[in-house]
Amino acid sequence: MRPVALCRLAVTIGFLPVLAGCYTYTPIATLQPAPGTNLSLVLSDEGRMQSVRQVGPYAMRIEGALVQANPDDLVLAVSDVVDIRGTRSKWTGETVSLPRTYVMTTYQKQFSRSKTALLATAVGAGIVAIIASRNLLGFGGSGNTGGIPPDPNGQ
Repeated sequence: MRPVALCRLAVTIGFLPVLAGCYTYTPIATLQPAPGTNLSLVLSDEGRMQSVRQVGPYAMRIEGALVQANPDDLVLAVSDVVDIRGTRSKWTGETVSLPRTYVMTTYQKQFSRSKTALLATAVGAGIVAIIASRNLLGFGGSGNTGGIPPDPNGQ
């Protein structure tokens, strides 16, 4: 593989995490968020106990897109459930209706430009360091032209 192609491959692989972006959770500013809003619901103790049949035991946080919000309930298309041990369970958009009394705190998932820029800078610096340390672009080198090596006995 040519050094330039190898460099492009390294850059592409290195920036894949950046493409996913960085997100931050901020407390939600409204009681009636718009459908489609990405939410993270932190369950109260009662909520953990009462929602066992819907989301499983020990659920601490439920993440997903809001399907519907009314004064009494929030309906989410669930993408993740995090339990009290920190174990994350992936879901595929199954809808779960939770009474608001089960929810201790509601956060909104928002794209963070500053975190993404920081991650992109770190990944970019790492890629440059790898390229420079391995001489992947072919600059510099040992000066050996591939000719006959000198006789070790000096003759």
